[in-house]
Amino acid sequence: MDKAIDVATKEAPSPLAASLHALDRIEAALARIENAAPACIAQGPGLRRRHEELKASVAQSLAGLDELLATRDRTERHDG
Repeated sequence: MDKAIDVATKEAPSPLAASLHALDRIEAALARIENAAPACIAQGPGLRRRHEELKASVAQSLAGLDELLATRDRTERHDG
């Protein structure tokens, strides 16, 4: 079967499964950054500052995503 047709005919993942998959990918990316950080930070104070700013920005974004998912979950339970 044609790969494009096969993909198009498969059931789409549930919103929860898609959200969990996205969170897994975000966590994997964060782990890669944290593993690479010590070597980069050692190269100078500017990189340490950028790393700390990135961590703060990511934490803020994740908090927003968490709230969005919680709101959606509450709405789906109320509507379902």
